[in-house]
Amino acid sequence: MDEEIDALETLGIDPIEYLVLPRVLALSLMMPLLCLYANLMGILGGSIIGVTLMDIPFLEYWERTKNALDFTNLTIGVVKAGVFGGLIGLAGCLRGLSAGRSAAAVGISTTAAVVMCIVLLVVFDGLFAVVLDVLEL
Repeated sequence: MDEEIDALETLGIDPIEYLVLPRVLALSLMMPLLCLYANLMGILGGSIIGVTLMDIPFLEYWERTKNALDFTNLTIGVVKAGVFGGLIGLAGCLRGLSAGRSAAAVGISTTAAVVMCIVLLVVFDGLFAVVLDVLEL
């Protein structure tokens, strides 16, 4: 990995702009879309189970779902997903850029990146909870 970064620097290309920025932007943009998709699939799955196994009429399920949904909660989820995507991208790139030259060093950096991502997500989720509680959202 270091050889590719050295080659980019030799060519005068900033590795941060070329390697890190696209990954962080992609994760920051795609995680909210993935969040919306997961929410939609959850609602669809709930309707399938409710209609087929629990004999709930579809229109009743749909009306109750619309009444239970809140635009504020949806917005908070999408914002959190974008922030979490950026954190995952930054942590992965940070550990990736500092990885050694051997396969073992890459494995160690990968493990460190996963642990760092988990810790960051837990900390930032806690921060979101505190801020949202203070704002009474």
